Amino acid sequence: MQILRQPITRQVLKELAQNTFGDMIKGVADVKRHILAIDAELHADLER
Repeated sequence: MQILRQPITRQVLKELAQNTFGDMIKGVADVKRHILAIDAELHADLER
């Protein structure tokens, strides 16, 4: 799991996707805190 506070490149997203689902990245956004959690098997893992 990664917590993002800054933008990342599409290439980094592609590499993360290759390690899990092939062409998909799961993510959860906290708009109040301006952060994004990505790269976990379940959305519920990212919500914490």
